[in-house]
Amino acid sequence: MHRATRVCFGLDVDLFSTDPERPGVFAVGQIAYGVFALGQMATGVIAIGQVARGVIAVGQGAVGVVAIGQGAIGVLYAGGMVAVGGRGFGGILKVLPKVRLRRFQRPKLPPLSTLAELAQAARGWLLCRVTPDGLEADGRPAPLELTDEARGHLETARAEGHTHACVTVTAEERVVEERGASYRAGVERERVLVARRLSSWFEGQPRVHLEGPLTGAGGLLLRAVGMVALAYAWWLLAGTDVAALFVTPGK
Repeated sequence: MHRATRVCFGLDVDLFSTDPERPGVFAVGQIAYGVFALGQMATGVIAIGQVARGVIAVGQGAVGVVAIGQGAIGVLYAGGMVAVGGRGFGGILKVLPKVRLRRFQRPKLPPLSTLAELAQAARGWLLCRVTPDGLEADGRPAPLELTDEARGHLETARAEGHTHACVTVTAEERVVEERGASYRAGVERERVLVARRLSSWFEGQPRVHLEGPLTGAGGLLLRAVGMVALAYAWWLLAGTDVAALFVTPGK
């Protein structure tokens, strides 16, 4: 095929090529080299072949930033029977941990009461903030007597970094002071709000959560080294040839 003038935004490539010595925007052949390459051995930005190398590579053996094949090496994503990549599917060694964006929303709650309403009711639910000192309601310490069960729930909430809790509250009347020995004598009573149990949760901005092994500081450092090695391997095996497509001779 004759040599074409520069096409496609100034690239020194043919529009269509079957010559492995001449890259093309569209390259087809046993050895194909171009932006879109299809061949037994294909190299390009998008490469499809028995052996494919490129940015996106699909083949029996594939090397790319995204690579899918029976055997694949993909910097960011790979899939295949035997593969190495940032993430992917199949029999793959995943270098990057799974990243989840955890959104924290208030769960469905029963009808809530205020402290004033609980003072007149026998039972209700109170929305509280979890603080290092205990529970707060209406911007002040909640006047609650915690049962052992509620106290255990509160310790768990603090340990897990929860910020809010729905507290099951019951009101009890207790004798404070007897006014006389006669059974007819009145006694002083007080209402005590008892926190029976509580369910807690975190409210705030979404958090990035890493899943899988090696997500500590040392593990992430090891994964970072793996990603650098993976990117360097791609550059040596495919990147230099792909980059050459965009370099004008003599520059």
